[in-house]
Amino acid sequence: MTDKKPFAAMPRLFLHFYLFISLVLVGIGWTVERLWQQVHAEQVPAWVLVLAGQISQQLKHQQLAANSHDLVLPVTALPEGSILWSDAELQQLQQGAVIPLFTKDQAFFYAMQQQQLWQLGPLDLTEDSQVPGYWFSLLFLGLLAVAVWLWLWPVARDLQRLKQQLQQGQSPVEAFPVRSFIAPIAHSFQQMRQQIERLLGLQREMTQAVSHELRTPLARLSFALELSSLPETDKELMLKDVKELELLVDEMLDYARLESAQPALDWQQVDLTELLHNLCEKLSPLPGAAIETRLPPVALWWCDAHYLERAVQNLVVNAKRYAKSRVLLSLQLTATDCLLQVDDDGPGIPPAQRAEILKPFVRLDPSRQKGFGGFGLGLAIVCRVLEWHQADLEVQTNSWGGARFVLRFHRSGKPGAL
Repeated sequence: MTDKKPFAAMPRLFLHFYLFISLVLVGIGWTVERLWQQVHAEQVPAWVLVLAGQISQQLKHQQLAANSHDLVLPVTALPEGSILWSDAELQQLQQGAVIPLFTKDQAFFYAMQQQQLWQLGPLDLTEDSQVPGYWFSLLFLGLLAVAVWLWLWPVARDLQRLKQQLQQGQSPVEAFPVRSFIAPIAHSFQQMRQQIERLLGLQREMTQAVSHELRTPLARLSFALELSSLPETDKELMLKDVKELELLVDEMLDYARLESAQPALDWQQVDLTELLHNLCEKLSPLPGAAIETRLPPVALWWCDAHYLERAVQNLVVNAKRYAKSRVLLSLQLTATDCLLQVDDDGPGIPPAQRAEILKPFVRLDPSRQKGFGGFGLGLAIVCRVLEWHQADLEVQTNSWGGARFVLRFHRSGKPGAL
């Protein structure tokens, strides 16, 4: 039965984030609004109090008429009882104090003069009231940003950890506590990984079993042909077919072994110039075009010499097989990478088919037909070796019109020149 619990991770994550954002918006909005109300209801600007004190002092030392122009603010005489004052405010007025009152955008000052209530103002407060609103908006946005960051940071951290666990081939489930939102997702990845490994294992076992089982009948068939009384021409053709089947079995076993898992590479400092010279000497007796080289005197690089030689050997053998008269093996070290190129003057590879030839058991027609030999596994093995070395393979067309295979090794990571 399928475990549906991991698949509830995304709805759970969405619901938690939705509720979190809703509560944060309500909470922060209510808090900022309360602060706004308190600031505007209870706090009187300091300069307004200073101005009220100055007006009070001026009125104490001078007896001014209501239409006097000695005051900065306009003065209006109000009828008695036009404003309902509290007992404390009325006592302050009788003692000669000036009381400021506010509307949304204006301030008024009230004082008792000659047993009459004076209103001084209005005084415009529009410009002064804009600054608090601006800062309260910034406060709201800042608190919202901090709250969202506090929620997203653990999720982003766990996602990064999940990525690292998957890249390193480790079990992602063990890296997360049960309370983590990423734990169900990691569990799903773990299940998918186990299923893929199980399918790959079955495929490898089947390939190896079939390959091994083919060896015995092929050996019997080859022995029977040797002892048969068939015409020599027919016998030779049949033995050639049997030999080709044996080579195919060997190639399939090699590819299955390389596909099974990344081996423990023997990283060491290798002189690529010496390695390539030795390889050319080993492959020179093979039929096909002669191998030309363009190599620096010394080229030191960190790599696994055995597997790197295997990859270059596959490329050179292919080039000798399809070349008309020239095969060139060149090497160049730059400030950022190492370029190893194999060129031939054969029919070349069309751009539309360059990605296909890197797949197992793929051969091009008519230029890469069976008459040229091979089983379509050589380039797949090259790709696997380059993947272990964190390198790239590019298929191009050279100036001769033939194929050019470029192996690009980067200085970042484990591989690199000294």
